[in-house]
Amino acid sequence: MLTLAQVKAHLKLDAAEGPEDDLLRLYLSTAVATFEHTSKKRFPEENEPTTTVLVGAAMLAVFVDPTVLTAREQLIGVQWLLLLLGHWYENRGSVAVGLNVTEVPQTCKALMNILREPTL
Repeated sequence: MLTLAQVKAHLKLDAAEGPEDDLLRLYLSTAVATFEHTSKKRFPEENEPTTTVLVGAAMLAVFVDPTVLTAREQLIGVQWLLLLLGHWYENRGSVAVGLNVTEVPQTCKALMNILREPTL
């Protein structure tokens, strides 16, 4: 999934350990929880197979857990996380005084729609 180093690179922060690392870790874990709640899918655990092969009496079946993100879906999920983390980092309050009000981030919604809408 995402490491703290990748998040810091995305936010153009110094890679060295800094005072905001705990905040970034909190943002990352909250963003992952938000993503998984919204998408109704989860990132696979480390070394977790995305398919299970069942072998029975002269039968072979492959089971794909629909709640686990495929490799392609994980790419979308990581991009979604980076966009949301960037937004949270740049807009730490719930309102921005003196700025135009905009709905942010539209791209996150578009990416989530790709995961939530069935494809052919």
